[in-house]
Amino acid sequence: MIVFGMKGGDRVARQYTKELIKREFLALLEEKSFHSITIAMLAERCEISRNTFYYHYDDVYSLVKEIFADELVKVNGESDATLSWEEMLLSGASFLVKNKRAAQNLFQSIDKKDTDAYLFELCESVMRRYVEAVCAEKGICAQEADKRLVIDFYRAALVGLMDKWVQEGMQTSPEEAILRIGQLFDGNIERSLRISASLGE
Repeated sequence: MIVFGMKGGDRVARQYTKELIKREFLALLEEKSFHSITIAMLAERCEISRNTFYYHYDDVYSLVKEIFADELVKVNGESDATLSWEEMLLSGASFLVKNKRAAQNLFQSIDKKDTDAYLFELCESVMRRYVEAVCAEKGICAQEADKRLVIDFYRAALVGLMDKWVQEGMQTSPEEAILRIGQLFDGNIERSLRISASLGE
């Protein structure tokens, strides 16, 4: 019993330390440029040793990738079939808004393939869930290949728009941009899926 308790305690302690590192890293990004942040600086901020940091992460880039992965898990967990794609995307954008300066620092400093990968996965998840939800709710038997085309089309457009929004300093609110797009293209996804169903194999 004691051994299991110790193992459980170690797991909690490791998780706490990782959350501390991520939180303080984002806080530093609000204050400094990405390239000026060192492991030593972050370790001091967290009141841990450099070795403790390296126990959890290979480098700062692996830390960034885990932060992005965490946010994608949150979006997937919070999304459900009752939400519109706009609401799901706004949920995903909340991380960027909450950490505005940090997000801009990351998008301007790290390899674009990493930021693009994050936006790609975010928009892919949102559109895939929405397309499947529309088909299920409306009883639309759209072809799988056509569903993939619809998802790819809207995902590509949203990735481009979100990247542009971040790069330009997130001057407008995400609600303003995303909800406006939703109004302009209202019903288009459902219509596309219905056309697919009517065309048959």
